[in-house]
Amino acid sequence: MCKTYDAIWELSKHAKSNTLICSLNHAKIEGELFRCSFHDDSNKAKNGECYDGIITLKNATVSCPKDGYSHEYEWINISSKHIQAFAFKCCEKQG
Repeated sequence: MCKTYDAIWELSKHAKSNTLICSLNHAKIEGELFRCSFHDDSNKAKNGECYDGIITLKNATVSCPKDGYSHEYEWINISSKHIQAFAFKCCEKQG
């Protein structure tokens, strides 16, 4: 079961954005929410094909303003228990 992923996916549909911004301690991760190919039309994961507590982002950037570094990843997996807050790119205020 992928309760956390399914909840974030449902929210992304309402926000009309699949670009997720996550806060983890002092780091910010931004990337496209990966829609697993093993999900069926009901948007629920098939048994045994999803890892509960893991969120996968593609084309992700991890930045740490405190240390001044930034790294780009083709794919990154995030443990949902480490996410302190998240939003979608469409909700980010500029300026």
